[in-house]
Amino acid sequence: METVSYLSIIRRRLWVLVLVPVLAVGAVVAWELRRPPQYSATATVAAPAAVSGPSTNQYSGANAPRAFVADFSGAVTSPMIVNQVAEKTGAAPAAIKDGLEVSQIGSSSLVQLTYTGPRRDRVAPVVNESAAATIRFLFQTQVTLAQKTVGEARKAVDGANAALASFYKQTGQVLPDEAYRIAAQQVADLQREQASARAGGETTKAASLQSTIDARKAEVAKLAPQVATYQGLVERRTQALSRLNVLEEGMERAQAQYSAADPEAIVVVGQVQRASRLPAVIRKAAPAAGAGLFLAVGIVLLLELFSRRSYDEDPAHAPMRNSARDYARSQT
Repeated sequence: METVSYLSIIRRRLWVLVLVPVLAVGAVVAWELRRPPQYSATATVAAPAAVSGPSTNQYSGANAPRAFVADFSGAVTSPMIVNQVAEKTGAAPAAIKDGLEVSQIGSSSLVQLTYTGPRRDRVAPVVNESAAATIRFLFQTQVTLAQKTVGEARKAVDGANAALASFYKQTGQVLPDEAYRIAAQQVADLQREQASARAGGETTKAASLQSTIDARKAEVAKLAPQVATYQGLVERRTQALSRLNVLEEGMERAQAQYSAADPEAIVVVGQVQRASRLPAVIRKAAPAAGAGLFLAVGIVLLLELFSRRSYDEDPAHAPMRNSARDYARSQT
């Protein structure tokens, strides 16, 4: 078929190509207008004290607002948050998930959460609880993690203290390193005294000192492995205490962030308003028009196919078809 043929078909079937999309859009508009009225409420989440700040904060640096908004947007429609909100407000989980919209105010850390639903009395509670539950989830997880790691660090400190207590009980030594130092000093003093006695010709005294020196040396030899064990246990406790102090500081910072992100202080819910139907109509009209146009093209093709078949089967048109066939053969 040539372009002229296509244009001819379009002119003849233009009413189909126009009427079907119009009917499709009209059906969508009628459906939207027949639906019960919708209501919406917006909660503004302003947590500048919990976002940005020191590098130790959960959200810090130049990308802190973007990261916070991304986490908030992902968490607010998660099954855990949606089910929690549904349980507290009585709204259906599917309606909550479909009715929530998150938007960032400029490039700041401020977030607007809007909920649209059919029940006027539930709109504000749903949007408020959704914002509050999401904030608690985002910052409570850091506190929970910090508390868990601090608990593990305290167990490590308790284990180091228990090992030292067991060492004290087994050896009877509270400060074996100090006992070792004293015994080694005594050996050195006795050896100097012995050398002085020999130099003075006091051989009997020098000989008697040897037994005392041997006893002190045996004591030093016994204390040496105990000192090594004791120093290892003390180092283990020191490291455990140092790690515990660092983790406790981190837990305090996480708790401070969680306090700064108290939903009662940072979530503000606006007035409930009747939602406009225009955005929904516009959002659904374009796909409906496209689907209607696609359907109209299919209808036109079917109509042309049936009209051509009827034309070919009509006996009155047989001479014309034969002439066209003979002309085509003569040209070949």
